[in-house]
Amino acid sequence: MSDSKESKPTYLREVQITFKKKRVKNNSPVGKPVSHSQQVYDLFKDLQNETKEKLIAISLDTQAKIISFEIVAIGSVKSIYTRPFEVIRSAIALNADSLIVVHNHPSGDVTPSEADKEFTAALKEITDKGGMTFYDHVIIGDDAYFSFSDARIIR
Repeated sequence: MSDSKESKPTYLREVQITFKKKRVKNNSPVGKPVSHSQQVYDLFKDLQNETKEKLIAISLDTQAKIISFEIVAIGSVKSIYTRPFEVIRSAIALNADSLIVVHNHPSGDVTPSEADKEFTAALKEITDKGGMTFYDHVIIGDDAYFSFSDARIIR
């Protein structure tokens, strides 16, 4: 037996960002500036068919064109948990200028909960401090949506 100890290899994680294509309808706002909440609803209204809450972050460039979107979290039938910083993670990596958040309410009722309001306020604070514009938080329900921007809850 040898007295020398064999050392285990040490690893360092390398981050890679990869993109996956998602087919969208011909009239989608992809490649065009997103100027109102209806465009977000039209692009993500299929969320109304989900049985669990999903939170999606949409990253935009300096001209408010969509760079990408990320499903940040999947929750339960009536709640979702994620930290506001996780929402901006991919936007930072992509050097996005601005952000829109969208999530669904499987109940169909688009009325924002107190948790939705608190989360939106926390996200607005983080994006303001980080120099990123937070345009909107859209809640999708049964053939309807709620926009925090349209309701003037965020500006």
